[in-house]
Amino acid sequence: MKRNIWLFKRFLICVSVLLADISSAYGTENADSYSSSLDNIEVSLLTCQPHDEVYSLYGHTAIRVKNNNTGADWAVNYGVFDFNTDYFVVKFVFGITDYMMGIFPFDDFLREYRFFGSGVFQQRINLSPSEKETFMTALAENARPENLVYRYNYYYNNCTTRARDIIYGALEGVVSKPEECGLTFRELIHSKNEDHRWARVGNDMLLGVGSDKMASPEEAEFLPEYLMKDFETARVVYADGTQKALVDSAFWVLMPGEPWHPAGGVDMPLTPSQCAWIVLAVILTYTLFSLPLMLQGSERFLKTVRIIDYAICCLYALAGLILFAMLFSQHPTVRVNLQILMFCPLWFFTAWPTARSSKGWIVMAVALAAFFLGNFVQSYAEGANVLALALSLIIAKNIVQKFAQSKKKQYFCRVFTSK
Repeated sequence: MKRNIWLFKRFLICVSVLLADISSAYGTENADSYSSSLDNIEVSLLTCQPHDEVYSLYGHTAIRVKNNNTGADWAVNYGVFDFNTDYFVVKFVFGITDYMMGIFPFDDFLREYRFFGSGVFQQRINLSPSEKETFMTALAENARPENLVYRYNYYYNNCTTRARDIIYGALEGVVSKPEECGLTFRELIHSKNEDHRWARVGNDMLLGVGSDKMASPEEAEFLPEYLMKDFETARVVYADGTQKALVDSAFWVLMPGEPWHPAGGVDMPLTPSQCAWIVLAVILTYTLFSLPLMLQGSERFLKTVRIIDYAICCLYALAGLILFAMLFSQHPTVRVNLQILMFCPLWFFTAWPTARSSKGWIVMAVALAAFFLGNFVQSYAEGANVLALALSLIIAKNIVQKFAQSKKKQYFCRVFTSK
């Protein structure tokens, strides 16, 4: 849904022309002529297929406004952003990204999807003249410079929900909804990125417990495909009991073509799960080799092993810094993320190699036990449980060594005092 800016210099010109087109319809003195002007305007929902770029995995939604009388044909796009904005990625992570509404010639809008081989499906909305007037008024209000920019939220305020809301807001009746969605927010996302497992891991690492709650049918419409499907069967129910279909016609305005693939693109040869199992195998081998030597080795060997263990824990802690930063994000579903119990910045301190006490390792063991229990309330990223098992080997080895060292010390103390 996140799309880069193109033809941005033409943006203000397009807005001006469209508003002039709307004004000409409103300025008609003859009521019949005015109604005819509105009849000539078609409002359609556009659902754009995803393509290989990561930002497009979930598809895109826009609105087409066409005046059959004047020939004006525009695409209204609420997914415009400038990737070159200072600290764009940081702002996006913390939920302080601003998107804007853009209005472009329809043919220019299609050009990108034609290049990528993505189809664009059009659903013409069944609006009465008065509903069209309400819609055009709201569109003109949205196009004002002070209203162009909005605070983007992936689930609740994105290019798809914005397009839906302005259409629903123009209706004089109530849109019927399915009784339930039956999927969580995370499952909805997985339905769109199941063929891009590394992108899915990135999402699942950042998404917390809130993404595992069931989505209502209306909430599921943050995904373009689900909004399109709801529009297919939706009916508008009016106060007098009359009903009408929300969509009066639907067709491919741009048929899907040959998918575009970036030149020189290389897929990851291993899946996230395979990488996690390799990490576990390496750490298991290292543990089986180092534990017996730790129990009977020299202090110099112990110091070397502790440094290696600390380095491994620091890698987990480094990943945890990102999850810690999510505590301050404005995204509502990332703040409570139980994966921070494994990827925890505290490991920088609790696994300190010169620590004589086992308390730090016990704290890590308790946190990791809580992490495993968290599987009952949160779906973790692919391979996360395997990585947690690998970390548990490091923790258990050090607790065993500390315990054995303590018992050995107590034994020598008893021998010394008995003499």
